[in-house]
Order: sequence, then structure tokens, then C-alpha cells
Amino acid sequence: MATYITVADADAILGPNWAPDDKKAMAVAQANAYLTSLRLCGIDMDAVPEEVRQAGAQLAQVAATGKLYEQHTEGVMAAKTVKAGSVTTSRTYGSLDRTSASTKPEGVQLALALLTPWRGNPYSFVVNRG
Repeated sequence: MATYITVADADAILGPNWAPDDKKAMAVAQANAYLTSLRLCGIDMDAVPEEVRQAGAQLAQVAATGKLYEQHTEGVMAAKTVKAGSVTTSRTYGSLDRTSASTKPEGVQLALALLTPWRGNPYSFVVNRG
């Protein structure tokens, strides 16, 4: 796992009261794990850009509240009714859109927006011919 942010970085960006002291280390670890899982491209780890550190701080703040890896189990109920002559049929179902950015907490959405320049295309891959 790469280290994009430290507790000291989060304290400097968010202030010392962004989380209880006993939760800060785990929140930063979760933020770093989340950032690592995004496979960010072109970041010099010796000089992490300010936007990436800001994104890491936002993710750490969300992690401190227990919402970074929160599972969503509730969806939207939808109903569809079709009528043809005297015959009516109705269908009710639930759906959960797990890919929508709107299902993510505000801090995660901000972090992802800050990271846009370093996020690669998930459908691309490197070909090494050597």
C-alpha cells in the first residue's frame, strides 16, 4: 500500500480536531488503501501533489466516521403498471445502483473529483514488448 497521506498531513489540512486521536491512524490507513486501490498514475511519491494530499485528507475524514467502506443495503422501490384494455399488470421491485457517485459520501465525491487528473482509464492496459 502506498502512503499518500499521513496523520500529520491530515491534521495540517483539516485541523487537529478532524477525528478523535484514537481513530486517526486507522482512518489515514483506510484513506491510503482507498487511494492505492484507485491505481493513480503519474504521482511522484517523494512529492505527493497537494490535490492528492487534500483528497487523502477528505477520505480520512470520511473513514473516521465509518462511512468510507460502508455497505449500502437499501435501494429504491419502483413500480410499473401496464394496462391493455381490461387487463392490468403491475410490478414492484427494488434496485440499488452501487456505481453511482451520488451513493458515495460527499467527502468521497470531492476526493474523486480532486484525483481526476491521476485516474487512469479502467479499460486500458500496459503492453510490455520487451
